[in-house]
Amino acid sequence: MDTKHLLRIVGYKIIPYRNKKTGAPEEIRLAQTIVTSESVEKGQQVLVGELMMPKSLWDTPAGEYLAEFELAVDQTLRIGARISKLHPYGQGASVASKPVSNSKEQDKKAA
Repeated sequence: MDTKHLLRIVGYKIIPYRNKKTGAPEEIRLAQTIVTSESVEKGQQVLVGELMMPKSLWDTPAGEYLAEFELAVDQTLRIGARISKLHPYGQGASVASKPVSNSKEQDKKAA
């Protein structure tokens, strides 16, 4: 299974909310993206949409990246894809790759 796709981040939508448990203000960041992938069966596909960014990648600037995805289970027990790594692509390729933290404790410390 191919887990790498060309991802262009063109901007962000930030959705503020209050944490139900603590009452603290928090936010969700959705990357406005264009994703390009290719398969033998379907050929090249271009998808436009929003991608929830993990907190460890909130400072990722707009640009092109080779994104690696992995399967994950969300709070509603639905299985979906999430970013596991971003590798700069094209002009920004000299920047080191950014792995995503898999630990919720590390995400809490970063907040």
